[in-house]
Amino acid sequence: MADVHRGGTVHPDLESGIVVVHCSDPRFQLHFQEFLRQKLGLEHYALVAVPGGPQFLTLAEYLPKFSWVGWRWMKFLTELTRPRRVILIGHDDCSWYKDGRFFHQHHTVGDQQLADLRHVRDAIGERFGKLTVEVYFARLDGEQAIFETVT
Repeated sequence: MADVHRGGTVHPDLESGIVVVHCSDPRFQLHFQEFLRQKLGLEHYALVAVPGGPQFLTLAEYLPKFSWVGWRWMKFLTELTRPRRVILIGHDDCSWYKDGRFFHQHHTVGDQQLADLRHVRDAIGERFGKLTVEVYFARLDGEQAIFETVT
C-alpha cells in the first residue's frame, strides 16, 4: 500500500479542497448529502460527522479533551486535503444540544447553536488562515429540509 501523505505533501487523489463538518443525526443525513451535492455542487469532500456537528470545536471549557481531539482532526484534514473551503452545518431539533449536559445553556437551544456555529467559523479562520468558511443551518419542513446561510 502506498503512502498517501508523505513529507507534508498531499496525494493528488486526496486534495478535495473542501472540508465539511455536520451533525451525525440520522434524520438529516440524506438532506445534508442532497444539499452538499445538489445545491452546493460538491462531489468530493472530507467529512467530519459527529453528534452536535461543529459544536465539538467549542467544548474547551466543558470537555477539553473533545475540543482538543476535534481541533486535531481539523488540523489533520487541513494538512491532508489543503481545503480552500470549510462548510459547517447545524440543524434544528438537535438532540445533542437538547441534552444540555455538555454546556451551560444561557440562551435558547437555537440561539446557542447559531452562536457556536459563528464561534467555530471565526476560530477556523484564526487557526488556519485564509479559508472560506461557509455556515448553514437546516430546518425540516415536512419531508423537505430548508438550509439557511448563517451570517
